[in-house]
Amino acid sequence: MKKKITIEAHLLQPGMTLADRRYRIDSLLGNNGIMVTYKGYDTFRKKVVVIRELFPVDIVERDRLHDYHLDCKKLSDEALFESMKEHVIGRAKKLIRMYPVEGIANVLTFLEERGTVYSIEEYVEGMTLDKYLLKRHSAKFTVEDLMKLLAPVIQTLAKLHQDGICHLALSPQQIMVLPDRKSVIVGFTNPMEDIAAPQLKDPGVRQDGYAPVELYLPEAKRSSKTDQYAMAAILYRYVTGEKLPAYYERINEEKESTPPQQMQTRIMDFQSEAIMKAASIYDFDRYEDLETFRKALLPSDMDMDSLYSEQETTKTLKRKPFWYAYEQKKLHRYYAVIAALLLVAVIVLGPRLYQVGLDIRINHFYDKFNNTSLYEQCQMLENLSKKQRQHYTNDYVDMDSTLTDEERSKAMEAKYYDFQLNKYVLYDKVDQSRTYYEYMKIDLRDGYAWVDYNSDTTNTHTEIRFPQEKDGSYYVQIETVDEKGNRKNETVYAKP
Repeated sequence: MKKKITIEAHLLQPGMTLADRRYRIDSLLGNNGIMVTYKGYDTFRKKVVVIRELFPVDIVERDRLHDYHLDCKKLSDEALFESMKEHVIGRAKKLIRMYPVEGIANVLTFLEERGTVYSIEEYVEGMTLDKYLLKRHSAKFTVEDLMKLLAPVIQTLAKLHQDGICHLALSPQQIMVLPDRKSVIVGFTNPMEDIAAPQLKDPGVRQDGYAPVELYLPEAKRSSKTDQYAMAAILYRYVTGEKLPAYYERINEEKESTPPQQMQTRIMDFQSEAIMKAASIYDFDRYEDLETFRKALLPSDMDMDSLYSEQETTKTLKRKPFWYAYEQKKLHRYYAVIAALLLVAVIVLGPRLYQVGLDIRINHFYDKFNNTSLYEQCQMLENLSKKQRQHYTNDYVDMDSTLTDEERSKAMEAKYYDFQLNKYVLYDKVDQSRTYYEYMKIDLRDGYAWVDYNSDTTNTHTEIRFPQEKDGSYYVQIETVDEKGNRKNETVYAKP
């Protein structure tokens, strides 16, 4: 279900009307800080329309007690607001004279009411270019795929440029894709000539990734090259899968605008060069006009009619060029071989790698155990999981009581950790004939642990009782045997 946008109290509310109740406000479509866009209804022609209201929120406010009239917050802003109204009316008049224009949402009329200007435009049913391409199979497309959608609107825009009409606010959100896959540009009445005025702060109508430097400078010239930059940025976004960095990041070299052919894209070098030229930071480095840019994007020997023929337009963007499919097959075979080799390696080397990892963990455990306090040793042994007990100790906790003496003897065959060899050895393999030896045996039973430490100088038998006492200590019985065989017994409490 489509989420309904809530209309704020300072905007026109559903049911309100314009032009002596001819146009009715139904719902809110968007608000970029300069123009508020409503979905409306023409009660005379019985059709849905788009109503755009000039409402630069930084300099005007709504008088809700007097028919929602707009007034400037400061007297000093009145000249700017009048300039913006003139630009909206001027654009609307030019487009009305040209009606109908294919490839755009045509302006039907304009109104001056409530202290501001309203443009009434055709309502187009579809989704934005951004949403449409997001539903495709991939984040990246070929220039040819994108041109099937965008070339008609580029040609329309080029013709409008010849009549002195520029959009100046192009972005993927301003291009709608209809159910029949035709594209339409909306939002021509935004007063972009005044957009860089200091009073307007940073309006949302200006999109960093698609707006060139001239839209940020109050005295800069805006022209057809502004639209050329935006169109190049749109192509860059969907050919590479990444947004073109904002102009100020590129000037300050905060982010590198990498040419598409240097990224993992399916693009020809001349197409990449064309996009980067049209997206040049300064307008004098771009193409002279949009039509020249369009022609530079496609091979000189390509039949433009065949590109946009009926047969071609029925193809989905999921179709790949034959050479791409061939390359993909080769890649799939390569990946299959790599996957098979990795599987064999895992089967053959997996157990060995697991054992190496286990040996590292065992070494770490005994090094830490041998070099820590008695209390921490108690904690280490008590906190061992069943799996850890089996790895690090001689685990007799869950020994089956029904075992025969022979089975029990075999099950209780103890392993000793040799600190010189850094590995486990059985008792008969312990080499006590060496000049220096050091090994440890840990037997873990239900309720206590028996730890034997043997070296060339002393033997220590430590019995640790579990669980810990009420005061947090552990009951520990220690028997020490020196090199002469003298025994010494000591009962201690290991405390935190």
